[in-house]
Amino acid sequence: MAHRISGTVNKALDILDLFQHRIGGLTATQIAVGTGINKSTVVRLCATLAGRGYLQRDARAMFTVGSQIESLAKVFRSQFDMENIVRPVLARLRDETGESTSFYVIEDNARVCLYRENSHHNIRHVVEEGTRLPFKEGVVGRVLLAFSGTKGSEYQIIRDEGYLDAEGREPFTASLSAPVLTKSGYLIGALVISGPSSRFSPEKRKAAGVLILDAGAQFKKLLPDRDCNN
Repeated sequence: MAHRISGTVNKALDILDLFQHRIGGLTATQIAVGTGINKSTVVRLCATLAGRGYLQRDARAMFTVGSQIESLAKVFRSQFDMENIVRPVLARLRDETGESTSFYVIEDNARVCLYRENSHHNIRHVVEEGTRLPFKEGVVGRVLLAFSGTKGSEYQIIRDEGYLDAEGREPFTASLSAPVLTKSGYLIGALVISGPSSRFSPEKRKAAGVLILDAGAQFKKLLPDRDCNN
């Protein structure tokens, strides 16, 4: 049976999506322009979202993100005590390689940067935590596809190697990505080490390959197991 999509819910989510890369508030008029939703509908939906804590309205009639968003984020991040497991590994990889490290998870048809440890270099590859990117694009996307069981020689090579070393999604960057798996092989997400290709050379990436495989082995010991069939 096909699921019916609620237009009202979609509009409310479109409003919340508008705040993803926004620092500061938005007026109802700005929200209407940004979403294409009728202003009277925006006012009604924002009032409902504010009443539930997903938005808040200040004295200037500006809407900002409400505390309920952070509450949900905390619940999401607390799954499997993930942050306390992942961040130390990312920080160690960052310090050992000198490059930025990230942890991505699959969410619907996208991959989301859940945790990030930035390089200490002034010139570095930058992605913010919470960034959503197309699932099938980039080095991370190919690793996630490979370890999700996608057929094809390209993906089999990635599975055999255990990681992928390739040019990054942006020009002049290079990335190294490996899956994060439980003991039984359940795919949790993917690690990636990324930096400017002028500094993150093939020789350095080869050495980093050993480190990222070691990190994957460590995750298998630390993460709660899941049945691959569930």
